[in-house]
Amino acid sequence: MVLTFIGFLLAWTLVDAQKVLRSDGSKVVLMKHPSWKSEIIGLYEVFLTDPWVVFLFPMFLASNWFYSYHFNGVNGAKFNIRTRALNGVLYWLSQMIGAFVFGYALDSKNIRRSIRAKGALVVLFAITLAIWGGGYKWQTGYTRGETSPKTYVKLDWTSKGYVGPMFLYMFYGFYDGKPTWHMCISEADNTFHSRLADMRLLVSRTSLDHTP
Repeated sequence: MVLTFIGFLLAWTLVDAQKVLRSDGSKVVLMKHPSWKSEIIGLYEVFLTDPWVVFLFPMFLASNWFYSYHFNGVNGAKFNIRTRALNGVLYWLSQMIGAFVFGYALDSKNIRRSIRAKGALVVLFAITLAIWGGGYKWQTGYTRGETSPKTYVKLDWTSKGYVGPMFLYMFYGFYDGKPTWHMCISEADNTFHSRLADMRLLVSRTSLDHTP
């Protein structure tokens, strides 16, 4: 919150783009952004020209729905405050590693793009079953009702048996780095890709579970 507020204040110190001059004396060319009406029409046109995008909707839906479970049903329910902080660091670090691994592998020029796309789906399916299968096994060991009372002793990083759940939570983060690479493999222009990204955000936001 503090960093956000500082960024808000710093934004007011920026020079108006119309007054910016390059080193050669030329002015900056400001791109004209589309209106909200043209964007809505553009989303509709995507369905007409490329109806195959509906097959990406399950992936869009799955991209954010698990956050409430990870943060509340797992990290918040089973671990004490300092261990939750450690888990959070490991989660987001693992996500960055996952994004790097997936991105590097999928951008390889040595394998045909269609093979990379199909291979990514197979790998994604396999790690989904493995990671969430392990999570289901661990979840059967407790309920939210058991962990809710203030008398419940939550796990600390020094507790016996912490290492297994720690790696599970790290794999949850790694899985969060799964690719959205499939959205950008078409030969369409950037406008199409941006509208596809809009669809992803729209669908994924509707999947968020706001469980307290």
